[in-house]
Amino acid sequence: MNRELVIISSKDLYLYVIFEDGEAVELRVEYKDLLKQSGNIYKGKVKRIVPAMNAAFIDIGEDREAFLPLKDINHCGELKINESVIVQVKRSAVGNKGAKLSCKVTLPGKYLVLIPNNSYVSISSKIEDKEQRENLKEHIKWLLEPFNDKEFGYIIRTSASEASDEAIIEDFISLKQLWENILKTSKKKKTPSLLYEESSKIYSILRDYAGKFSKIVSDDIKKLKEVKEYIKKNFKQEIKLEPYRKRKISLYTYYEIDKIINKILNPYVWLKNGGYLVIEETEALVSIDVNSGSHCKHKSLEETAYHTNIEAMKEIAKHLRLRDLGGIIIIDFIDMKDEEKKKALIEQFQNEIKKDKRPVKIKSFTSLGLLELTRKKIEDSLIKQLTDVCFTCTGNGFIKSKYLLMFEIEKKISEMKPFVKLTIRINPAHYKAVKKLISELKLEDSIDIISDSSQHINKFSVEREI
Repeated sequence: MNRELVIISSKDLYLYVIFEDGEAVELRVEYKDLLKQSGNIYKGKVKRIVPAMNAAFIDIGEDREAFLPLKDINHCGELKINESVIVQVKRSAVGNKGAKLSCKVTLPGKYLVLIPNNSYVSISSKIEDKEQRENLKEHIKWLLEPFNDKEFGYIIRTSASEASDEAIIEDFISLKQLWENILKTSKKKKTPSLLYEESSKIYSILRDYAGKFSKIVSDDIKKLKEVKEYIKKNFKQEIKLEPYRKRKISLYTYYEIDKIINKILNPYVWLKNGGYLVIEETEALVSIDVNSGSHCKHKSLEETAYHTNIEAMKEIAKHLRLRDLGGIIIIDFIDMKDEEKKKALIEQFQNEIKKDKRPVKIKSFTSLGLLELTRKKIEDSLIKQLTDVCFTCTGNGFIKSKYLLMFEIEKKISEMKPFVKLTIRINPAHYKAVKKLISELKLEDSIDIISDSSQHINKFSVEREI
C-alpha cells in the first residue's frame, strides 16, 4: 500500500491529510491557538465527589470541571476533596460537556502503550491469530522483564509484530523515562496544572502508523524539519520528505482538499450502484441510513438489499475514519430476513474496520433491524471541528416555514386589536409574504412593514404606535 501524508499550514491551523493508494482516508485538524486536551496529563484538584452519579469532578485548570467516572476512580486510590490527583484526559471537552478523565494513565509509543499504574499486559485485538498473539505476548514479556523492575503494565501494539527486539526495548525505556519525568514535574508544580502535553498531532499520527509513510509533503519548511528530526530519532525506515514549492497553485488546491472537506460535510454519500447513505450526527449518537435508491439489478428484493448493504458497509467504514465519527453509531441497513446474510455482512464489516486506528466494536442487529457499533471518541468529529453554528437556524438544522411565520404574525395582529397603527419588523426574506398577508387582511392603512436585516429570520416584532 502506498501511504502519503500531506501537511498544509496556514496562519491559524494545520491540516493533516492521509492518502492510501491515492484516496483520502483521514483528515485531522490542529488549530495553532487551541489547547489539544486529549491525552494531556494534569495534576488536578478534587472538587466534588458525587456518589449518585458514580463520579468525581476535578479542576484541571480549564474553563470547566472535568468528569472522572467511578470505573476510573478505582485506579486513583482514595480521593479526598481539595486534594491532588494525577489524571489523564481520555476525551476532550465536547459541546457543553467537560473533559472525561481517568487515573489509568496510558503513554503511547511506537510499539507499546505504557500503563504505569497497572501491571496488566495485553495485546492489540487486531492481531487475530491466537498462536501469534500468545507467542508475541510471552516473548515481549520475557524481553522486557529485566527493564521492568516496577512492573509497569503495557499494551502491545500491532506494529510490534514487525519490530526488532532492540526497537521494542528502546520504546519501553523511552516511555518509562517519560513517566518518571512526569512524576518529577508533578512534585514541583502547583495544583491544578498541566504536567504533560504532546506538542503536535503529527507525532501521534506518525506513531499510530509506526512511521509507515512512503512520502510526507508539506508547504511548511519549519514543520517538515521538525518531522525530519522526530523520524530520525524514532524510526529507522526511510520516509521521503518533500517540501512543496509550486507558487502558482497551493498545496491545498493541488490535492483538492476542498473536495475532501465538502465530502466530509455532506450528509449524503452516493454509492456506485445507485444507492446512497444519509449520515447525521446528534448530541447522543450518529445515525446512518442506507437507501437502495435506483439499485434494482438483482432478481429479488433480498439480493438487492444484500448487495446494496455490502457496498454501503464498505463506504461506512471509510467515512467513520474520514469524518472521525465516534461514540454510539446506529446503522439502518436495508432490511434483510436471511440471518446468514446478516452474519456475512457483520463478518465483512469486521475486516473493513481493521484499517481503522480507533477501536471499533460491532455489536449485533437489534430486534428492529438496526446494527449497533461503537467507535472510540477522543475529540469532536471533523464536522464539528470544521463548522460553526449556523446564525440562521442556531444549530437546529431548520428554520420555520413561511406559512408558519405568517400564521404567527396573523395571530399576533389579532391579539393586539383594537389598534390605530402597528409597525411590523421582519427579515427581508419574508418582506413580500408579510406585505401580501397585510393586503389580504385589508390592513394596509393600519400597519407599516419595515424590512430589517438585523431581524432573525425565524422572528418578527410588532409595535403599537402611541
